[in-house]
Amino acid sequence: MLKKTKEGFEIMEERNKLYLESMKDENEEPPKEEEHYDLEKGDLPAIIISAFLTFMPIILALGGALALAWILLH
Repeated sequence: MLKKTKEGFEIMEERNKLYLESMKDENEEPPKEEEHYDLEKGDLPAIIISAFLTFMPIILALGGALALAWILLH
């Protein structure tokens, strides 16, 4: 089984090399720049509020657990 797997990897490696070489021969386009999205009015406050709503319960739960541990173990 190990020999078949090794042979399979060698074949796929050879095919990948041939594929990459064929892709280089075609028209090469420069990589596109990242698209910038314009924010609409009110988007930034919405993002901040959603971040607080997402992370505050986690932070409060961890803080409560630490406070409880401090009280019980101190």
